[in-house]
Amino acid sequence: MSGEIEAAGAAVTAGLAASAIDGGKLAGRDLHGSCANCGATVEGKFCAQCGQPAHLHRTLGHMVEEFLHGLVHFDTRAWRTLPMLVFRPGTLTHDYIHGKRARFISPLAMFLLAVFTMFAVFAFTGGSSIGVGRDVELVSGAGAGVRPGAQASVNAGNGDDLISVDGDIYEQIKAAHARGDIKVDTGWPDLDKKIKAKLENPELALYKVQNAAYKFAFLLVPISLPLLWLLFFWKRGLTLFDHTVFILYSLSFVSLLFIVLSLLSFAPGVVETVSPWLIFSIPVHAYFQMKGGYRLGGFSALWRTPVLMTFAGIGLTIFIAAIVIVGLTG
Repeated sequence: MSGEIEAAGAAVTAGLAASAIDGGKLAGRDLHGSCANCGATVEGKFCAQCGQPAHLHRTLGHMVEEFLHGLVHFDTRAWRTLPMLVFRPGTLTHDYIHGKRARFISPLAMFLLAVFTMFAVFAFTGGSSIGVGRDVELVSGAGAGVRPGAQASVNAGNGDDLISVDGDIYEQIKAAHARGDIKVDTGWPDLDKKIKAKLENPELALYKVQNAAYKFAFLLVPISLPLLWLLFFWKRGLTLFDHTVFILYSLSFVSLLFIVLSLLSFAPGVVETVSPWLIFSIPVHAYFQMKGGYRLGGFSALWRTPVLMTFAGIGLTIFIAAIVIVGLTG
């Protein structure tokens, strides 16, 4: 129950945070006089100097109205932006970069909305679409890791024998750690000590890693920016702002894909059928976004797409390593 409550809270935060950053305003009444915020003369619904509404409310009802507006209304731009993001990403990216912005959700607000909603859905579904909570196989030693399997097993330390362990995955990890089956050797004794301490409560360790991913998702942007810049550094007229818009909308699309995959996990057998197509849509989406966003020719966008996917894998690896370290040592 607490997971569902946390998911709902994250979803509410997503709408409010994105709305606040995107600067949506509720309309006021036409008034004449001085602005309460900056003192400028006001004629109309908003101050021409600072943009504050001319008519100010001090009622609880208006507070509720603002809450609902920020959560579900979102200036109706969501209904223009989302279809463009999915089906015409190149046009969306190009239009926003070149000044057609009032009709769309800003890239930053879209990114916040998508990422917060994604983590809210993950909390609600319990990560079932990616195998969390299912039977797994634990392998320690040089190839330590967790992978899907029919039965949970732990390497006994000799590299050959596997000890079958039934039960909850967290209890399996705890038991393996208590027996000394899981070896930790990063080369940094202090880091090893912190990781071993976290293995005594693996559920808390996973929560901390997920929380770090939630809090530091924005780091995907500065990590990706220099990699994307390498694809275009010789082309004149492009700026880091252009690349940032591309990255934010692209990450928003990928977040939406993970949301869909998580929701489809409730239908048995559906994820296995559609997930390859949804994953394949990522490079296809990147191709059309680059082609339209940067006004590239077909071949120019085509050769950049696999390079971009390689760079995305590098950036994601750096990000995952960073949040695992932060989660396990924080």
